[in-house]
Amino acid sequence: MIYFSYNDYMDYTENGEINEVKRVEENIEKYEPKNVAKTKYNTKNEIIKMLKNKFYLKKFMKEFFNLSEIGDIENISYYNDVKTILDKQNNNVICKIEDKEIFILIKVIDNIDTNITYKMFENSINIIKRWNEEEKMENKRYPIVIPIVIYLGKQKWNIDCCDIYSQINYTQCEGNRINFSYNIIDINKLEINKLRKMNSSIVKELINAKINIYK
Repeated sequence: MIYFSYNDYMDYTENGEINEVKRVEENIEKYEPKNVAKTKYNTKNEIIKMLKNKFYLKKFMKEFFNLSEIGDIENISYYNDVKTILDKQNNNVICKIEDKEIFILIKVIDNIDTNITYKMFENSINIIKRWNEEEKMENKRYPIVIPIVIYLGKQKWNIDCCDIYSQINYTQCEGNRINFSYNIIDINKLEINKLRKMNSSIVKELINAKINIYK
C-alpha cells in the first residue's frame, strides 16, 4: 500500500518545494478524450455514494488492500468539509481511522486526468496541513495519507504503473520536483473473474461498469 507521510510533508515544507511544484500536465502527453454516450445511471456517482457509507467502504478496503500495515479500520469517521481541504469537485472522499492518525483519500474519475498526480499530491499536503493546524499535540503519532484513485474510463491511460496484488497499481512521478506515489484502481486492468470472487457492493458496481464500457 502506498501512502504519503508526515515526514514527506515536512520535507516539502521545510525545503520550500511546495510552491515550486508545477502541474504535471505541462510536461506529459496530452490526451484527447473520446466522446462517450452518457447514460441515466451514473456509475461514478453511485460508487462515490457507497464510499461515503462506512459499511461499503470498509468491505471495499479489505478486499482491495492489504491492511496489515495499518491495522483495524472498523472505526472510521468522515470529513464533512471536504471542499475546504481539497478541490471543489464532488468526486472526493476523505475519512480518518479513529484513534489513529491515518487518513484515506479517494478520488473517483471516469475521464483521463493528466494532472491527477499533482492533485493527489496537493490534496495529501492539505490534509496533513489541516491536521497540523488543528492538533499541534505532542506525543501523538504523525499522520499519513493513503491516496487512492479509482479510474472508470474506457480509454486506456498510458501511465507508468507498477503491479501490486494484481488488482492495485501504484503510479509514481519524480518529475517537476514531485516524489509522490498513489494507489490506482484502473478498471481496464481489472479481471472480471477475480472481481466476481469478491462480494462487496462497490465491486459489483465495478463489474457492471467494466461490462458496460466494453459492450
